Amino acid sequence: MRPVLACLLVVLATAGAVLAQPPQELTGSVSYTTVYRFDYTKDGHKNAVRFYIELKLRPAVGKEGEPGYRAEEGYVHYYVYDEEKKQRVEKWLEGFGMLNHDAVEAHHPATKIVITGNTATFEALGMKWTVVVGGRGYQSDSITVDDGFRKKPLKLYAGGLQIAPAK
Repeated sequence: MRPVLACLLVVLATAGAVLAQPPQELTGSVSYTTVYRFDYTKDGHKNAVRFYIELKLRPAVGKEGEPGYRAEEGYVHYYVYDEEKKQRVEKWLEGFGMLNHDAVEAHHPATKIVITGNTATFEALGMKWTVVVGGRGYQSDSITVDDGFRKKPLKLYAGGLQIAPAK
């Protein structure tokens, strides 16, 4: 009887591991502006740019202190994309002499990350975020930000987000 019970436990443990879903992550970038003319280098030329938000979020896996636990990790990052040069621009705040460069150009940590189906919720920059990935491309994605006073949907103009198994 004991060998049968031991075999059954091994089979159940193996089946549970095979059937367990791999942890999901939200990744991608979307533009929240139309094309603007912006002299981000202060060289006198106003480049055609879009302002983007990049998201990378992975919820925690398992329980802290137990084998296999992985802490949540994620960030929100702002950048500019130069449409003429077809390149991402990180040091774009040179065009705003009065702003703190590190405030926008940093990876802002995300916390309380939860991904369920095609929806991710998290907190970052003092706000609660809800991201729904509706399919391929930005047209079917949505981002809503709650600053504690009101919920505001962001209008998206380019890019795309995806929820897929973590790499």
